[in-house]
Amino acid sequence: MMATIHDRMPVILHPEDYERWLSPEPDPYDLMEPFPAELMTMWPIDRKVGSPKNDTADILDPVDPTT
Repeated sequence: MMATIHDRMPVILHPEDYERWLSPEPDPYDLMEPFPAELMTMWPIDRKVGSPKNDTADILDPVDPTT
């Protein structure tokens, strides 16, 4: 799912893995795997998300991708 918009993906963790990820464990490498697409939702947002000066919640509002 993420490959359609970018060639990299941030680590997305299941809630039960938060504590382990933040622990002093030296290498929780097995947690760095693609998050299941069926557990994610994707929608188009405005390009203003690319600038840190736009610091408002509405940058995540859906937009019409054809405009």
